[in-house]
Amino acid sequence: MSEITLNDVKLLDGDSSPERRSVLAMKIARDLKNATLSETENDLAIAICQKLADDVDHTVRQSLSESLKESTDIPKDLAVKLANDVLEVSLPMLEFNTLLEDADLIDIVRRGDVQRQMEISQRASLSEPLTHSLCEEGNEDVVESTLKNDGAVFDDDSYKLVLQRFQTSEAIHTGMAMRHQLPPHIIDRLVDVISDQLKTYLLSYQTLSPVLMERVVLESREDAKRRLLQDPGSKRDAQKLVLAMDQQGKLTPELIFRALEVGDRPFFEYAMAQRVGIDIGAARTLIKDPGAKGFAALYKKASLPRADFNAINYLVDVEYRSHSHSPISARDKRDNAAMEPESWLTETQPKKKKWRLF
Repeated sequence: MSEITLNDVKLLDGDSSPERRSVLAMKIARDLKNATLSETENDLAIAICQKLADDVDHTVRQSLSESLKESTDIPKDLAVKLANDVLEVSLPMLEFNTLLEDADLIDIVRRGDVQRQMEISQRASLSEPLTHSLCEEGNEDVVESTLKNDGAVFDDDSYKLVLQRFQTSEAIHTGMAMRHQLPPHIIDRLVDVISDQLKTYLLSYQTLSPVLMERVVLESREDAKRRLLQDPGSKRDAQKLVLAMDQQGKLTPELIFRALEVGDRPFFEYAMAQRVGIDIGAARTLIKDPGAKGFAALYKKASLPRADFNAINYLVDVEYRSHSHSPISARDKRDNAAMEPESWLTETQPKKKKWRLF
């Protein structure tokens, strides 16, 4: 049974207050939602809605838009009209109404109104073209909101566009890292620009192949040099990555050995300390023990494969006990008295022999 009375209809032509017309809008919306109207009553309700959509008072139109925001029983042109009204009227329709098509929404996005873009970015679902339009036209907040929307469908071009537009934005990188299942080649590009904290998000939210996981958590000597040349004050939090891997049960012997092979001392040291349950200082002392007995004890306590000990001990000997490799963050004591080049990090060093275990 309809909630609308004859007196309600008279409000349209009488000298009624905006408040009473707003109440009428809510009544009509409930009638349409309940689907209890006859065909004649339904036509009348639609006609009243169209009349209210032209009301001179924006609060009446706002009430109508709020009441009809989820309705699919109204003509599409009415939904489009409300979506293009003043800001307060348009927002409910932009976020919720499914009668609006991509072309309608993209047209609004391209006008550049940030609040309307933000509302559209929060819709339950966003197609690839609409998502791309938001990434192309929206500011950082709009794009971040789109990234956080699980209903937004991103294609490769949209991801690449976001990385290109917001190369240094922590908020954008966080939103991207926490997306459900990023394409592997996008993760590969993302790794180069995100912090170690965000890398732990990648480990938590993405399914990574062993090769990609190594790319995320390990830093070779060459990678470390490039990082320090680009930003001499930068620091790497290998401990955070080790803890994240251990919590997920992914701190495997293969990964630990690979860290040593590529020259990632911090990861190797923190990984050994984590496996044994000792502090990092003690782990480093045992690893660097000149007699190798300290490392042998550490290796055994870490429950690493006995069959691999000789090969790993050889790599430890090359990495820590020979003079051919010294940490890039500290100068070799042997060179303290010698004249060093102006940029000691860029000095050409003899290539070490590659030992691939896996």
